[in-house]
Amino acid sequence: MKRMFAILIVLLGLSIRGTGVCAQVTDAADAEPEDYKLLREIISTEFSGQVPHEWGEAVSGVRTRLRTDDKIVAIGVDACDLMAKGDDAKLIKFLAAENIPATLFLCGKWVDKYPAVLKKLAVNPLFEIANQGVARKACSVNGKAAAGTPGTTGVEDVFDEIEMNARKIEAVTGTLPHYYHAGAGYYDEIAVRIVKALGYEALGSSVLLPDGKAAGREQVLEAFLDPAPGAIAIFGGVSLQSTFVEGAIESVRGLRAKGYKFVKVSDFPPG
Repeated sequence: MKRMFAILIVLLGLSIRGTGVCAQVTDAADAEPEDYKLLREIISTEFSGQVPHEWGEAVSGVRTRLRTDDKIVAIGVDACDLMAKGDDAKLIKFLAAENIPATLFLCGKWVDKYPAVLKKLAVNPLFEIANQGVARKACSVNGKAAAGTPGTTGVEDVFDEIEMNARKIEAVTGTLPHYYHAGAGYYDEIAVRIVKALGYEALGSSVLLPDGKAAGREQVLEAFLDPAPGAIAIFGGVSLQSTFVEGAIESVRGLRAKGYKFVKVSDFPPG
């Protein structure tokens, strides 16, 4: 119950992160563990009725930058967009081949379908595994949608979206993911507080790309022409098609030639 104790401390206003204890991860169809139900009740009691005033990709509490003045970029990949190709996805293969660290955000459907791939990625020291939610929903306590992506419908839905998938990942890798990136990258500030209360950290991208088909090679190259020091750049969305990936790969190569270094988010803890 160490993690439960830590969460109770967080809800009292302290920043203490516990360790994972819940190995019996379940699908929705299975019986929920007692600690899961208790934790959901705690979160529901603490946050129900709170009204959000922010909505977007960089609301209060979402981390979009690393604390550094150096030419450093942290790459993130919403890997569920590459699901059909598993670990043969061109972008992930490129990062591995070029020894470029990255944070990989995975959703419940991906975890269920590719546990062997997840295990392989998790033991690669270049990559850290992160949470994209069980259903890749935008993170909202009142059902807001974003860019065609449905939002969570309330506090308990936010909890299930985050915690259920965190435990799915833990069941395969043995480790709870520390980072979370909402579907479409959208949050409200109450949902972000729930993320923190659960012991996780909400991430966003400070390098913004056009949505959908507009995000082709040229648009990616333009967006990554001169990123700010410590930028977090999360590749994702329906635009992760061949022209987008080509632009992403070319951009990474170009930044490296300019002297940029690439890191995992965990290499620069907040503070």
